[in-house]
Amino acid sequence: MKKFNFENFLAIKYISSKKEEKLISLSSLLSIISIAIGVGALILVLGIMNGFDKMLESKIIGANPHIIVKNFNGTFNLDNNLIKSIKTDKLVSNVYPSLVEQCIISANGQSSGSILNGVDFNDKPYIEKYIKGNTKGIVLGKELMKAIGVRVGQNVRVTLAYSNPTAIGFSPVSFEIPVTGVFDSGMYEYDLAFSYVPLNILWQKMQTYDLINTIAINLYNPYDINKVGKYLEHILPASYYFVTWAQMNKNFFTALKLEKIAMAIILLLIIIVAAFDIMNSLTMLVMEKVKDIAILVSLGATASNIKRIFIKQGLILGIIGTAFGDFLGLTLGYLLKHYNIVSLPKQVYYITKIPVDITFTYVVIISIVSIGLCTLASLYPASKASKMNVIEVLRQ
Repeated sequence: MKKFNFENFLAIKYISSKKEEKLISLSSLLSIISIAIGVGALILVLGIMNGFDKMLESKIIGANPHIIVKNFNGTFNLDNNLIKSIKTDKLVSNVYPSLVEQCIISANGQSSGSILNGVDFNDKPYIEKYIKGNTKGIVLGKELMKAIGVRVGQNVRVTLAYSNPTAIGFSPVSFEIPVTGVFDSGMYEYDLAFSYVPLNILWQKMQTYDLINTIAINLYNPYDINKVGKYLEHILPASYYFVTWAQMNKNFFTALKLEKIAMAIILLLIIIVAAFDIMNSLTMLVMEKVKDIAILVSLGATASNIKRIFIKQGLILGIIGTAFGDFLGLTLGYLLKHYNIVSLPKQVYYITKIPVDITFTYVVIISIVSIGLCTLASLYPASKASKMNVIEVLRQ
């Protein structure tokens, strides 16, 4: 015969109101609602922030080489043997040389600074998927074109921060070139700063044939940068060094991580307040049930039995509130992800729907923390109930 567990029975019974056992008491209901709102908000906000982080990360990875190789001396001669050695790594998808220079691009009386990348488009560089038009002339970022008021087919003047020696001294390299393509990565900063030109044209204008200052490396999996980095450490000459996309954007990703932690702490306060609400309601319940507790002790219930009744009650409230919160957060996340409930201005965010990425790990951690806080909140009233002076209560 199955043993009757009076602790679970009383824990569930005490959650119900005294008059109507089928209805949850107002105090318990408010506690559950508070927990549900806190858990749901935490899941949803972290999911949205995680979605934005992944979206930004994918754009950064897509618009930049995964690894760049530089030389401590600045420019260096194009070394095809070194490029072939890098390509031998199975994790590497593409390697191409480039010459990167700062410049000023002018047109229609307007000027804007830019980072000019001289690349060989025959090597199928990573930026090719973001280019609309052809690459016979200069390719300007979408926002850069707006800044100087130029369109495809018009000429622009490029003035480099590089000088060639002349009979009367050094003269900055400046030339006119037609705009033949548009670079549109979806990142405002990149579309405003970057411009691209065929490497052979840049060599001709600068009169620096076969000189480059960057070797760009793309991987099949951009998260294999550490593995490829170890390989590069063995094959690169002493005068060379490399930088990964994670190192180039370290401060940016650190800021996003700190922002996510700060937001999680702020929203966790909602759950903590709900836990205090549970402690308060259980404390009042203990005061109301002093006679019941005294009768239970007189019938043979131990202090541990009394303590577990109220701990289990806090646990039950935490589980119910957390379950509703999980459902609320996951449902709202699904709706925001698949339906255009909240429209974002495309000219600002380059997307129209809020990116949501709710991970199973986040949900589990938030649920455990929520239930844990509710259980901890029940320890004080449970301890108070177990230490009650039964003899004094029965005398009254």
